Amino acid sequence: MQHRANKLLENMYRLGRVPSSLLFYGKEGIGKRTTAFAFAKALLCMRGTLPACDSCPSCLHMNEFNRKPVEDLKVYSEKETGKKVFLYLQGDHPDFIYLQPEKDEIKIDQVRGARDFVNLKPALSSKKVVLIAPAESMNPYSQNALLKTLEEPPEDTHFILVTNIIDKILPTIRSRSYPVEFGELSQEEIQKITGVQDKVLLSLCGGSITKAKKLSEKRHLLNMAESVLAGSTLEVYKVSQKLEELDHEDQKLFLYILEVLLHRRLLEDKENYQVYESLIDRILLVSDNLKRSVKLSLFVFYINTVLAEVKA
Repeated sequence: MQHRANKLLENMYRLGRVPSSLLFYGKEGIGKRTTAFAFAKALLCMRGTLPACDSCPSCLHMNEFNRKPVEDLKVYSEKETGKKVFLYLQGDHPDFIYLQPEKDEIKIDQVRGARDFVNLKPALSSKKVVLIAPAESMNPYSQNALLKTLEEPPEDTHFILVTNIIDKILPTIRSRSYPVEFGELSQEEIQKITGVQDKVLLSLCGGSITKAKKLSEKRHLLNMAESVLAGSTLEVYKVSQKLEELDHEDQKLFLYILEVLLHRRLLEDKENYQVYESLIDRILLVSDNLKRSVKLSLFVFYINTVLAEVKA
């Protein structure tokens, strides 16, 4: 799995030429974050091995980090007003922190907290590691604050940025980070890793372990999407009622399924290419604005109506 990316990291490690900032990029759910944590663990390993030895004090702390509930790992700072501000996740390992979003974004205070961390000397390992995922959740202020650190990085610190959407990372940050691309996984690899056997679901997951697992658990969303594309007005009405009851993540997954199914139609029906392309663009727009009170129940009627005109 991810042979090219792993081979590249292995060569860097073996030659002792690991850049101060690495940028792991590729689709969601293809092993980027898992690989990032494993590589961070190896960088901190007190026996200097890749894979990490799993038995030195550093590795034991990293293993414990993975086992603890997120709430037990949260580190806060306190402003002059007395308000607590979430900074990052940190377990018992003094040389490793993990920046993740609070709600939807990584804020500038979190990056400033990471900057304070990198100015400290390593306390257990010979290096320090800052893992940032998903890196695209840094807002522009956060990214600019991080840039200042990347321009003059401490010699004993490595940053590992993990992103699903590399275009949302500032060009100046990309230019100061070594890119490591993670490709899509084959259906056979996904099947082996997840145990998902359904060929339809495997074809929909786009090479993503995460999506394969979600689709397997939420197969009813595929049935709902198929009803919108081919169903009668009554069937679409039933779907529209169910959509409003779904949580944000399930609504996004439903829209993803619609997008994939429409893209297949686009490839099969060149005569109506522009119609399908327009619908896909609208789906992406709606997906990006779901938290702004977009009414999915009305949107699916719109899709059904447009497709009915194509059939006519």
